[in-house]
Amino acid sequence: MHKHPRITIPALVLMLSLSCSMFTLDGTSTPDAPVTIIPIISDTPEPPAPSTFTPAPTSLNPSGPYIVFEGSGGIWIANPDGSFLTRISEYEIEGSDLRRAISPTGDRLALVVRNEVGLDLIEVKIPGGETKIITRLLNITPDDLVTQPTSPKAFASYAITGYDGFVWQPGNGQLLAFIGATNGPSADLYLYDTQTGNITQLTDGPSQAIYPNWSPDGQYILHYGVSWLPPFGGAIVGYTQLDGVWAVQVSDGKVINQPKPKGILDNFVGWQDDSHYLTFDGNNECYAENLHTVDIVTGEVKSVMDLSFYYQIAQSPGNKAILFSGAAGCSTSPGEGVFLLLPGQATPTRLLDKKAYEINWLPESGVFQAYPEALFSPDGSTRHDPPLYDKSYSPAISRNGYEAWEVIENQQGRVEVKVPGANWQIILNGLVDELIWDPSTGDTLLIALGDGALYAASYPDFTPRPMGDLGGHVDQAIWLP
Repeated sequence: MHKHPRITIPALVLMLSLSCSMFTLDGTSTPDAPVTIIPIISDTPEPPAPSTFTPAPTSLNPSGPYIVFEGSGGIWIANPDGSFLTRISEYEIEGSDLRRAISPTGDRLALVVRNEVGLDLIEVKIPGGETKIITRLLNITPDDLVTQPTSPKAFASYAITGYDGFVWQPGNGQLLAFIGATNGPSADLYLYDTQTGNITQLTDGPSQAIYPNWSPDGQYILHYGVSWLPPFGGAIVGYTQLDGVWAVQVSDGKVINQPKPKGILDNFVGWQDDSHYLTFDGNNECYAENLHTVDIVTGEVKSVMDLSFYYQIAQSPGNKAILFSGAAGCSTSPGEGVFLLLPGQATPTRLLDKKAYEINWLPESGVFQAYPEALFSPDGSTRHDPPLYDKSYSPAISRNGYEAWEVIENQQGRVEVKVPGANWQIILNGLVDELIWDPSTGDTLLIALGDGALYAASYPDFTPRPMGDLGGHVDQAIWLP
């Protein structure tokens, strides 16, 4: 995923994981450890009537939709109800958002694979798992990284593997923009055409290219150039200087200089439309400020909000609303709390009077998360409070409005669910990696435990049933397409 230094309060707790279970390549094994199922609380009100019964599938859907899991056991797909769990790749995604790795049509994914001689970019077909090498990104051995951690090749390696280094063209996904150092010595922007197999180098410069982003119409690729500068400490971590921002016009390869935000981070928020993207400036005193749009063709900057905010900000891809957290004590801050800025608004609306430590958009749930406070709908009209404040993680909201959270209390994890008009009920004990509702009916919750065991629990009683083993911890779970 897109890596920045960030506050990761839930991550510190979730590192307490269960031991890994054994797994098979076809994903049909049953978890070893027994799971305690807690009965439904007796005073729970009668839930709404269940949806129309759908017969269980008899095979993996040939064309989706699927749920995709990624983690130490590789990449797996399953039917929306969790059935026919199938591993399509043994590789774990290194430093990338799973959503960016999968093509818009859902028929293939891209991966960066590290081996004994270097880094390769590979393509995996979905659902069959057929794999091919697209190109060698960089020749560098593990020993090279250990003995020469500040060499030009090492810095190129950090740029390729440490940030989201590839993304598919919107629409039919014919083109894949990726970061590589095939012609060295620095990491640059390349383009792979899936129809012709041609690879084109788009940029060449001393900076290390990172984080390519397509414009929504697939005409431009925005990317950033960074550097690792001395003095270096005991560990080489994130880049230390933002050198510039550039866009490439795909039709003719023209490189267009973009305004560079203040600070060292790229601060990309999202797209307003086909030719305007949102960004902001860094601020040492108040973390971030000056939310504005940039015209990718002309470089023109227009202010959206001059207020400062607390480090993180997220955008809803649907209505383009912005959620952010304000911190007291800054002269340009709107105050302490969580704020929503709708398109066309000059002044944000305060949704909470407490600051949130993390702000995220949850695509499968269609809500903002303001940890540890609450979840909010894109228009701010609906709020979901966690079952236990500051101890609830991995939230998931179904298309039916059903809620699921992991609660960790006294180092013990459990899954709690809630349907409209009912109380919270505990359905499973165990530390959780991911919770995700099925995309088809919204009635089935899939639970990936820390040891790789996958369970499904369906409305109305939510009794967990084993579905297979993911071969280890799970980092991401998404819908496809």
